[in-house]
Amino acid sequence: MLIWATTYPITDVLLVTWDPLSLGMTRVLGAGILLGLIAIALGAIHLPWRDWPVKQACLTGAVGMGLGTVLMNFGFLYSNPVNVAVIATTIPVVSVIMGMVRGEERLTFRFGIALCFALAGGVLVSISNLKTEVGFQGGELLMVIAVVLWTWFSRVSVSKLRVIPAFPRAALTLTAAGITLLPFVVLIQWGGVVDLSFSWSLSELGLPVCLILGVGFSMGFWMLSADRIGVTVAAIHINVVPFYVVILMLWFGGSLILTQISGAILVAVGVILAQVTAGAKGLTVR
Repeated sequence: MLIWATTYPITDVLLVTWDPLSLGMTRVLGAGILLGLIAIALGAIHLPWRDWPVKQACLTGAVGMGLGTVLMNFGFLYSNPVNVAVIATTIPVVSVIMGMVRGEERLTFRFGIALCFALAGGVLVSISNLKTEVGFQGGELLMVIAVVLWTWFSRVSVSKLRVIPAFPRAALTLTAAGITLLPFVVLIQWGGVVDLSFSWSLSELGLPVCLILGVGFSMGFWMLSADRIGVTVAAIHINVVPFYVVILMLWFGGSLILTQISGAILVAVGVILAQVTAGAKGLTVR
């Protein structure tokens, strides 16, 4: 989550000169290629990949990661990093609801309390950043849809796609998402439908590369953790991302106040309670 948090301010800065579609395609395709090279270096090419559900992985990546990333970028464009981080705190709740609908999870009292702590902490950290415009700006609705797609993608990844090891799985789904978005970028650019804006000049290469590295490694570690503790419990850790974002935004003139520290503590309590509850009951919460 610390690595993932670095992508929030980077995305916000890049959207000044990049359009959401081109940036979405670049981040997922670049991260997918990066993880693919790492997976090959770790020996993935010798695994029985012919038995993997490759078609389902590609479809899941195209919808969940491809469309979800573009919607998130538009959410950034028409909102701000803090509002986006607040909405991201609802991922564990969305995951629980999906699990309950499918009969895969049951919301216990202790786990419900853990969710409340984590949600309250994430929201408290986010809204306490007084130097950021946190009012409703329109992009929040797109981020809500992105959250649903991301949660669906994660749950499918750790259930139906689990036969694929974490790093190759992340590489495959990210690459499929990027390849799906690529023709849309080309057609829109060549067709003159909308002026897409992006730059790969050497003087501006640093931020896109940092974004790709951040997305790639955070996705790889996310798959590993979700496999071990389940999507819902892993997603609770996302609620500390607003605190990390605030810390990173200190470099841009922000300030750290007591309510932000208090919010981070609430999230930590929720995370610990959720994992202790799941572990004590021998649950595998997906």
